[in-house]
Amino acid sequence: MTICQPNKEAITKATTLLEEGGVVSFATETVYGLGCDTFNRDAIETIYAIKNRPKNNPMIAHILDVAWVNQLSTGWSEQCDLLAEAFWPGPLTIVLPKKETVPATACGGFSTIAMRCPSHPTARMLLASFDNPISAPSANVSGHISPTTAQHVEDELGAEVLVLDGGPCEKGIESTVLSMVATPTILRLGSISTDSIESCIGGVVCNTPATQTNSPGTTSRHYAPRTPVKLFTKQKISEINDDTCVVLVLHGTPKRANQTISMPTTPDAYARSLYASLREADTTHAKCIAIESPPPGIQWNAIHDRLRRSCAEE
Repeated sequence: MTICQPNKEAITKATTLLEEGGVVSFATETVYGLGCDTFNRDAIETIYAIKNRPKNNPMIAHILDVAWVNQLSTGWSEQCDLLAEAFWPGPLTIVLPKKETVPATACGGFSTIAMRCPSHPTARMLLASFDNPISAPSANVSGHISPTTAQHVEDELGAEVLVLDGGPCEKGIESTVLSMVATPTILRLGSISTDSIESCIGGVVCNTPATQTNSPGTTSRHYAPRTPVKLFTKQKISEINDDTCVVLVLHGTPKRANQTISMPTTPDAYARSLYASLREADTTHAKCIAIESPPPGIQWNAIHDRLRRSCAEE
């Protein structure tokens, strides 16, 4: 069985796999990661191959506490201290110049490294046991919907990958990525809002590009099901009369659909449900997925980002 409860025996087995250059999937508070030793070039190549991940898409190095930053990066500042105090452990990724000893392949070939300190107990147990940084993108085929349960990982990657099951992910979408290389710049929106970061360190730039940068998850099409996705207003949702279409609704009701999935009406709950709902819709073999567009507002910005990228054409 590839899905294991994160007990002492499973953590020991996972640690041994990492030490031997293998890969392990594990729960975090954002999504499930597929991890390896940050300093093992062969293991890094294995993850890129499993995911069919473009080589210029960097991974995030997961660390147990701030003291581990010194293994990976230069440029840590007083502002970084403030960010770590406010948001670590948690879903904030900080980008800084990497040390020469960190393989460029773990960083998408960039001279920077993305780092975060996860709060999920499973991730922290594994880090404590391995006692070294673990680089881990999401445990799915590149560009596809990120996994938020252990079963999602096994469904997508098969029975060969050991999965430490920490239950459904609390946040449900990927971490906020903040570059601290020069002007503080948000490169990927996440559950930690721009307002929260600005309240900690002052003004930041929000630049969420549609091309690959030194942050993961910035290509124009990402987080996408195999079924084509389109966004609709509540009014347009109510006009849908199509039994080949699966509909994700907030308030609207289609006249006819293959399946209607009701989504939570608060941003946090919506984020927790989003990827599981997209995966459910993707299993129906419908011709399209219609999503009622969430309302505007800063708390919905990260969700709008994920939906926009899932709708983008390849």
